[in-house]
Amino acid sequence: MLCAALITAPACVANSDEAKDWKGHEPSLYTGKHYHKKWAGVRKCIMHRESRSNYRARSSISTASGAYQFLDSQWRVSLTWMMLKESKSSKDGLAADIRALREKPIQKWNRYYQDRAFYTAWDNGRGADHWNLTRHGC
Repeated sequence: MLCAALITAPACVANSDEAKDWKGHEPSLYTGKHYHKKWAGVRKCIMHRESRSNYRARSSISTASGAYQFLDSQWRVSLTWMMLKESKSSKDGLAADIRALREKPIQKWNRYYQDRAFYTAWDNGRGADHWNLTRHGC
């Protein structure tokens, strides 16, 4: 996807063909404020344990969905608010797209937004309690 000069890099990535790729674990397309490469291994482990790296995964016993199995009933609005805060401060051009995510189940968010949600919730390790890392061995 070629992006015009007026489109920000995050907006270009978020709407790229790569972001629509559901093929499993690949490097994160999100590299914004909450991203740090040192967490890539933990991210991969959580993603594998939670969904077998399936961005479209849905739990059969709860509202957990997506690659990181966020509880859709509790996280969808919270995640969009957190991502919107970063979007506004960085002026990444994605505020309207992020607001629109509130109307979509998490497993229907593209790869860019699910990865961004993970790193935002992970918050440089401060959000580790959202996943049972002992059970996962991550």
